[in-house]
Amino acid sequence: MNCAVPGLQGIPAALAAGDTNAANRLFADYVRSALDSRKVNAAWHKGRLTAKGRAALRKSAEEIMDYRVSACGVPHHFKNHRIDWTFNPTYNGYREWPWQLGRQKFFSTLARYYVVTGDERAAATWRDMLDSWIDQAPPPPDGTPPGATISWRTLDAGLRVSGWCDQIHAFAKSPSLSDEFIVRFFRSVRDHGHRLEKPRVAGNWRIMELAGLLKVSMLFPFLSEARSWREGALAEFKTQLAEQVYPDGFQFELSPGYHGVIPHDYGSIVRLFRLCGAEPPGFILGGIEKSYDIYPRLSRPDRKVPAVNDSNVVDLRREMEGALNLYPEREDFRWFATDGAEGRAPEYLSYAFPYAGAAVFRSSWATNAVWGYMDCSPFGRGHQHEDKLNVLISAYGKNMVVEPGNYAYDTSDMRKYVVSTRAHNTILVDGREQFTRRKYKWHDGDIAKKADFGWLVSPEVDAACASFTAGYGFSADVTSAYFQKQGESVPPNDMTVHSRTLVFFKKIPSLGPFFVVVDRLKAPDGRERTYDSLWHLEECGLKIDGAGFVADFGGGVGLAAAFSDSTAAIVDMKGSHTPYQGWMPISPPGPHEHRPIPTPVLKGKFSGAKRIVGVLYPYCGGARQVVGVKASADVGANEFSILLSDGTEVNLREPGSK
Repeated sequence: MNCAVPGLQGIPAALAAGDTNAANRLFADYVRSALDSRKVNAAWHKGRLTAKGRAALRKSAEEIMDYRVSACGVPHHFKNHRIDWTFNPTYNGYREWPWQLGRQKFFSTLARYYVVTGDERAAATWRDMLDSWIDQAPPPPDGTPPGATISWRTLDAGLRVSGWCDQIHAFAKSPSLSDEFIVRFFRSVRDHGHRLEKPRVAGNWRIMELAGLLKVSMLFPFLSEARSWREGALAEFKTQLAEQVYPDGFQFELSPGYHGVIPHDYGSIVRLFRLCGAEPPGFILGGIEKSYDIYPRLSRPDRKVPAVNDSNVVDLRREMEGALNLYPEREDFRWFATDGAEGRAPEYLSYAFPYAGAAVFRSSWATNAVWGYMDCSPFGRGHQHEDKLNVLISAYGKNMVVEPGNYAYDTSDMRKYVVSTRAHNTILVDGREQFTRRKYKWHDGDIAKKADFGWLVSPEVDAACASFTAGYGFSADVTSAYFQKQGESVPPNDMTVHSRTLVFFKKIPSLGPFFVVVDRLKAPDGRERTYDSLWHLEECGLKIDGAGFVADFGGGVGLAAAFSDSTAAIVDMKGSHTPYQGWMPISPPGPHEHRPIPTPVLKGKFSGAKRIVGVLYPYCGGARQVVGVKASADVGANEFSILLSDGTEVNLREPGSK
C-alpha cells in the first residue's frame, strides 16, 4: 500500500516493531473510515423498494445465506455451508458452471440486502464465503494462461473484483469483518490487479478485465500500484476501442450481446470518473456513441435486438435508458427509453451497416411494423455462426422467421446446432454447410474494411444483396465423428457460390409490405447437386402446399411463402434428430433446455447454376393474397411474377434491373 496516505503513515513503524495486529488495525480502521457506501452504492441506499421488491430481495438473500446458489441457470445447495469452488453439479460437466460460480454475482445480492436491512447474517455469510474462496484459490504463477485455472480465469477475475469493489463499500463498517479479514481481502484485491494488468487475450474478455482493473485503481487509490494500473488501463482502453469497433459502431464479434461490453464498460468508466469527482477521458464519450446507435438500428418492432451470432435478444429500452444517461441531448435515445412518450423517433427506417454488413428493413417505427434482417456481414472476430445470408422477419406484432441465437457453451448437439448453417435461414449444398471457420483468420486491418454487399433504399423498394463464396463443407464435429473414424481424409469444400438478394417491396398497389428472396447457386462444374433452403418459424400452425407454405401465428396474422422451383418440395423438419434440425432454446428457465419449432425446408436440385425466387408475404386481418411465384431458373434473369389469390399476376423486377 501507499503508506504516505494520511492514516496509513504509522503502518511501517508498527511492522518494524513486529506488531502486526497494530498494523492490521491501522489499515482496517483507515478502510472503514475512507470507504463511503452511500456514495459508491448510492442506488442501493436511495432506491425505494416496493413491498414486493423487498420480499423478493429477502427471499434471494435467505437462499444465499443458506448456501443455495446458482450459476448458468443451474442451482445447487451446499448443505454443509461451505462452498467447494471447483464443484460442478451439471449433468454434462458443463465447464462454465464453476467459472461463473467464481464470478460470485450473488455476493452483490447479500451486499444490497445488508444496505437495505443491516442484517449482520448477510455480512457474516459474505465474509465466510469469500474467506473460503481465498483459502481454496491461491493466485496462479505469473504467466499462467488466461483460461488455465478454474478460479483465476482472467475474464472471471475482472468481473469478480469489480463486484468486490461495491461489496466492500457496503460491508466495510460491519462488526462481522475483523481487521485481519480486511487486510486479507485487500491482499487478494492486489493479487487480482497483478493477474489483470498484463494483456493476454483480445475481444470482450480484455474489456471486462480492464474494467475491473480500472475500478480497483480508482476506488482504492491507497494501493501502491493504483496509479500505474489506472494509467495503463486507460491507455489500453483507448487502443482496444480502435481495434475492436468498426467505423459504423459495431464491435468486431458482431454479436449484439457481446457488443454490449463496449457501451456498458466504457460507459461505466464515465460513471466511475464522475463518482470520483473527475472528468472522464474525452475519447470515451466521443467513441461509444455509435456503439449505442446500433441497438435501435437493428431492433425488431417489439423493441428487442435479434439474437444473432452468440447472443441472446437484447432489450432496446433498457439499453437506451443507459445511453440517455450519457447523451441526454439525443432525442431518439429518449424516444426509445420512454417507449415513445418523450423525444422523437429516428428519421431513418431501413438501414445497412457499411462495415458490419447487417441489413435491416422496416416499414415504420410502430410495434406492428413489418421488419426484416439479412446477414451480409464479414465473419468477424469470435463468437461466429456459419450463417452468411441468414434472413429474419417480424410483422404485425409477431416474430415469424427466426433463428435459435445462443446456447450454453457445452459439447451438446444443441450447441453444435446453433452455430451451424443448419440452424439458420439460408442454404445447404449437398447437405454440406457453410464452413468458413476451417481456413479463416482475422487480421487487425479487417476492422477498417467495408463489408462486401450491395444496398438500396428508396420510397418504393429496399434491397440488399451479398454472396457466400468460402465453400460448403463438413463441420468439425461431423469430421471427427465420421471421417476420422473411417480413416478417410476430409473432403475439400464444395466451392458452389450462393448469392442472395432480399427485396422489400413497400408500395405495390393492394398489397402490404412483403419480401422477395432471390437465391442464385453457381457450382464450379455441371454435376447435379441438391440444395436445402431452410426456414425456421416461431411456433405457429403450419400448412405445406407443394413448394409453398402458410404459417398461422394467431390473431389473423400469418406468413404465406411460395417458391419458384416447381420441381422442389417442402418438408417440415421440426424437432428432428437425424439430422439435428428445427429447435429453439428455452430461456428462461435454463440454458440446457430447448423446444421444437416448425422448420419448412425447400428441397431441390440444380446442375451448374440455378435461380430460385421466393415470396415471403406477411399478412394481417384477412385472407392471404400471395399463392405462388413464377420465375426463370436462369441466374441471369431478373423478372418474376407473383400470383394472387384472386387469380391475378403482378409482374416485378429485382431493383437495378431494366
